[in-house]
Amino acid sequence: MLDIFRQRGLSNVIYGAIIVATIFAFVVTFRPQAQNKTASLSEACAARVRGRCIDPKDFNSAYRMLVGPARSVAASRKLNLKKTALDGLIERELMADDARRLGLGITDKELTDQLYDGYVRVSVPAADPQVELQALSEMYQSYQRGGFVSGEDAQAHFGDRDGAIPVDFRDSKTKAFDMKTYERKVRNLSNRSTTEFREEQGRELLAAKVRDAIRAPIRVSDSEAWDEYDRQKSTAMLTYIPVLETWALRWAVDVSQGEIDAYLKDHQAAFDQAFESRKKEDAPQAGHLRHILVRLPYGASDDERAAALAKLSWAVARVKAGEPFAEVARQTSDDQGSAAKGGDVGDKTDSFVPPFKAAADALKPGEMTAGAVESQFGFHYIERDDPAKAADLDDKLRRSLQRELVAKVKAVDAAQLVARKIEEAVRGGKNAEDAIKDAVAPYVHAQRLDTLKILPPPPGAAADGGADGGASAAKQPLPAATFNASTDTERPQTQTSNNFNRGGDPFPGAVPEGSVALMRFVFSGKEGDVFDTPLRTPQGFNVVIIKQRTQATREDFAKDRDSFTLELVQAKRDEALSAYVKRLREQAKDEVKIDESYVQEAKADGGSAPEEEDEY
Repeated sequence: MLDIFRQRGLSNVIYGAIIVATIFAFVVTFRPQAQNKTASLSEACAARVRGRCIDPKDFNSAYRMLVGPARSVAASRKLNLKKTALDGLIERELMADDARRLGLGITDKELTDQLYDGYVRVSVPAADPQVELQALSEMYQSYQRGGFVSGEDAQAHFGDRDGAIPVDFRDSKTKAFDMKTYERKVRNLSNRSTTEFREEQGRELLAAKVRDAIRAPIRVSDSEAWDEYDRQKSTAMLTYIPVLETWALRWAVDVSQGEIDAYLKDHQAAFDQAFESRKKEDAPQAGHLRHILVRLPYGASDDERAAALAKLSWAVARVKAGEPFAEVARQTSDDQGSAAKGGDVGDKTDSFVPPFKAAADALKPGEMTAGAVESQFGFHYIERDDPAKAADLDDKLRRSLQRELVAKVKAVDAAQLVARKIEEAVRGGKNAEDAIKDAVAPYVHAQRLDTLKILPPPPGAAADGGADGGASAAKQPLPAATFNASTDTERPQTQTSNNFNRGGDPFPGAVPEGSVALMRFVFSGKEGDVFDTPLRTPQGFNVVIIKQRTQATREDFAKDRDSFTLELVQAKRDEALSAYVKRLREQAKDEVKIDESYVQEAKADGGSAPEEEDEY
C-alpha cells in the first residue's frame, strides 16, 4: 500500500514494522460494523428509512462534515445545509439497499485504503445536480479555508471523487499515516469516535460505489458532442419591438355603447360578478387615502420630471372627467402594491414621507390635492375617501367597468394590428424607428391638457431628500411636455436582446409554442431577417428582427472537443444519477419519515420579516 515498503535499509524495515503494526491496529480496532439499525418506537430519529433509524448523532456528524471546519452559520442558512445533510443520508440509505440488487459491496481493505489514503466522504443529495454542485463547492472551500485540504487537492478531486474530501492524516515529520492525527481530525470533523466514524464511512463508500455504477456507463458520441456544441456555441442577438396591450388599451381602442350592450347581452352574469367584486374592493372607507404615483428615477432630469408630470396630469384629467379614482389608480399608478387596491394606502400617515403626509393630512373626506405632490418616489395625486359618496361611485364604477371589460378584449386585436403594421414596414425596407412612428401616428390625437402645478413641500421636508425642502426644484419652470400615444413610456420601442444560444431565452415572456418557431427562424436565418408574424407574449405582441448571428464551426469544435466532451459526459452522468435517485425516492416515499425539527435553520433576524420602504 505504501511506497515505504518498497524501500531498503534497516531504518526502512523498522519504519515498515511500525506502519504494519499501525495498520493492523487500525483495521482490528476500527473495523466496520455492518449491522442495520432498526428504530424502536421510542428511539429518537432524524429520519426513518424503511424502518431503520438515522440517528441524530449520525445526522449531526454529516451536517458538521458538510459545513466543514471553517464553519459558517450564515452559509448553512443560505444553502439550507441541514436539509441537504439529511437528504444526503436518506439517499445513502436507499442506495445501500439497492447495492444488493446491483451486486455491490465493500471490503475491509477497500475502506481501510480509503481512510489510510486520507479520503473521507459525506453524501450530498444528487436529485438536483445544481444543489449538489453548490454544496460540494462550498464544502471544499470550507475544508480549504480550515487548512484540512490544499487548493490543489480540492481542485483535483472536486466533482471526481463523488464528495470524497482529501484530508491529510499523516505525521508532519515522517509523512506517514499517524493514528493520533487521524483520531484528532476525525473528532474535529465529525464529533464521533473512530469506530462510529469508520462504520459511517463504510456506508458512504458503498453509496459511492452505487453512484459510480450508475454514472460509469454514460458515454457521448462525437456526433452527439458536435450537436450539443453547436447548440451551445451558436449564438444570436435580436432587435424586438413590443406592442403592449396596456398601450393599445389607452390609445388604440374606442368602445361604443352598442359594443357594451352586445357584450352585456352575452356576459351579464360574469359582469355582475366582476362588478360586485370590484365594488367591494373600491368601496370608500372612512379616513382612507388613495393615491396615483408616477415614479421618477433618482436624480431625474427636468425633462424626465416634465414627462412624469404630464402623465399624472393625464390621469387626473380622467378622474375629473368622471372616471372613479380607484380605477384610474389601478390602471396608471406606478405604486404596484397600492394600485392593485385601487390606490388605497390606508388611513395611517405616520410612516409616510413628509411631503405626502403633509398633503394627505390636510385633506377632508372627498377632497383631492390641488396639484401634484413631489416626493423622493415621484409625483403623487392624493384623494381622501368619502363613504357618503358611495352611491355616486357605484354608478361611475359600473360605467367604467363595462368599458374596461370590452376594451380589454379589443386591445388584443389592436395591439396585434399595430405590430403587424410595424412588421410589414420593416420587411418592406423601412428602418424600425420610422416603422414605429408611422404605425403609432394614427393614435396620436391633439388634446387639451391642463398641467398640474407642483405643490410646495412643507417646511423642512425636501421632495428629493435635499436640505432646501425642495423649494428650488418647485420654483424652476419645467419644459413643456405631453402625454400621448407617442410619448407614453409603454409605447412601441426598439429593444435589444442579450446574446443567447439555442437553449436560451431571446427575451422575457415568449410563449413556448412561439419560442420553438422563433428559434428555428433565428438559427436558420441571416442578419436583418424579420420573423414572419408578430410573436405573442402575455403582455402583447413582439416584432422580431435578427440583429446578429454567430455560427459555431467544426474547426473550433476540434480545438475544444476533449474538454467539451468531458463536461458533457459529466452533465449526462449527473442527469442519469439524478433520475436514478428520484426513482429511488419515489419508490420509497411511503417508507421515509422525516423529523422536520432537525432540518429547520435558525433565522438570522429572529423571525421578523424585512421591512419594505413605503412608496408614499
